[in-house]
Amino acid sequence: MKKLINKELNQAQQLIYSKSNIRRAFNDFDDSDIAGLYMQDRKILIVRTDGSEQDYPIEPIQTAYRSYTGRLKHFFSYFGPNMRGPSLWKYNSYVIFKGWVYSHELGKHNPAVKYQQLLCERLSNISNLYTLVSFLQSEQTDIGHHIAPDGFVIPSSHGFSIKDEDEEDEELDTPKASDPFCSCGSFQNQSKLADLFEQEIPGHKPTCIHMTWFKRYRDFLGKRTEVQNNAPRGVITKAVAWWYKPPSDGNSKGEFFLAYTKEGVQAPVNRWHRYKPQEQFTEDHAWDLFDNMMEAGYTPFQGSQLPQLSGLS
Repeated sequence: MKKLINKELNQAQQLIYSKSNIRRAFNDFDDSDIAGLYMQDRKILIVRTDGSEQDYPIEPIQTAYRSYTGRLKHFFSYFGPNMRGPSLWKYNSYVIFKGWVYSHELGKHNPAVKYQQLLCERLSNISNLYTLVSFLQSEQTDIGHHIAPDGFVIPSSHGFSIKDEDEEDEELDTPKASDPFCSCGSFQNQSKLADLFEQEIPGHKPTCIHMTWFKRYRDFLGKRTEVQNNAPRGVITKAVAWWYKPPSDGNSKGEFFLAYTKEGVQAPVNRWHRYKPQEQFTEDHAWDLFDNMMEAGYTPFQGSQLPQLSGLS
């Protein structure tokens, strides 16, 4: 009988077959008292401190890793102050902010929000990618990420300045113009270890929660424009107004509610109707609710932008 060999996990395998990902794949997995994790004949071998061993097939763990790494966060996860969405920088790339304002009813007082406001005012003055990412992701700021979902578009007459000559950043992988890019640690690890990831999961492409959210938000904007363009005679009669109230503590959800009308976005308040007032919606329902309303031909509007509905918020 061929003797099975225990192999140390390489850097990509350590990310894929982590204890947390094994737990996501197998609910009965006990992550305590582990002395080591090894690759053994395309299975993950768990060696415990008492000498006992367990093995798990790798495919469910790979699926768990990919699902978690590319999961979709809720609608308000990456908006800056005043519902500021992805902000165009240059080279077909964007800044997306962490949704500190919407994580708690006192979120607007978070110091990070002031940094977000400062960057909004000065974004056009920043010409260097390294400088931008350093401000976004420093320990002092932690306000967002830089993302280029479709790769960078660089004019032929311009050089692509990722960093100044006297600056070095071991955390940031130098992007190729045609490749998708996100400055977050998860995407950067996958990018730097691309060959090892390809060996482990053939066809794997770097992704992250920011990439997933950005693409979903872009789809949302596209659907909204389509609904508006398909309005009879170009007049929007079916409209939905929405509001969001962040949670009051760290253990609860926020409140997301909507009102709708068939008489146009400027209809007086008495012509609007609360959508399913007997049900409670949170930020986790927003994506699906937006999809449902647009499928029915309703155009969504932020309720705070409609003065006649101020009494409904």
